[in-house]
Amino acid sequence: MKRILSAFLILVLILSVGCGKVGEQNSTEIVTFQMEPSGDRVEPFLELLENTSYEKSGRCYRISPQTVSDQYGFHLFKFDSSCAGYLLYEDVVYPLGEWFGGYGLTSFAVADLNRDGKSELYFTCSWGSGLHRSQAGYFDSANRQMILFDFSDIDHDSVLAVDENGTLSVYRAADCDVASFVEITLSAGEKTASILQEGDRITLKAV
Repeated sequence: MKRILSAFLILVLILSVGCGKVGEQNSTEIVTFQMEPSGDRVEPFLELLENTSYEKSGRCYRISPQTVSDQYGFHLFKFDSSCAGYLLYEDVVYPLGEWFGGYGLTSFAVADLNRDGKSELYFTCSWGSGLHRSQAGYFDSANRQMILFDFSDIDHDSVLAVDENGTLSVYRAADCDVASFVEITLSAGEKTASILQEGDRITLKAV
């Protein structure tokens, strides 16, 4: 009887550790993904966007995979002509990155690099009228802030991937297949930067 009770308590402990709230994750887990355009949940998003002064031109698509949105609570949307990109998080709309003159949002990752128990949403974007450039940034779900790193890769696009050491990294896109501004597939070429936690800050270190 004692053995059965002990086994039951161990099972309960395993299940309680494995189950978490939306947005919480194992601090070592990094999930990368690219755009998957669909019309899912677009109308409710547009109703929220209507009450803002944000850019709204073009047809809007949801671009985050359903599995990512369900697990982490990050719902990404993008307009197909202006390239304006937004994050819907807990019923609040946040502009994400830069887009004027470029492709806007291009690739994404979810990780808890600062290990505070709340996931950050990392992204790459490209923009620039006359001088094309790409940058990386992230949305901190703990304090609801969007941070764009200073580093720019001029005349190139960038994509997020995990390097051989398990570090979230920025790569120069070796190939950029653009079917439309909401259907962009990037492949990783040369590594240009690493995204790291240093002290109380998340930083980008150029290679």
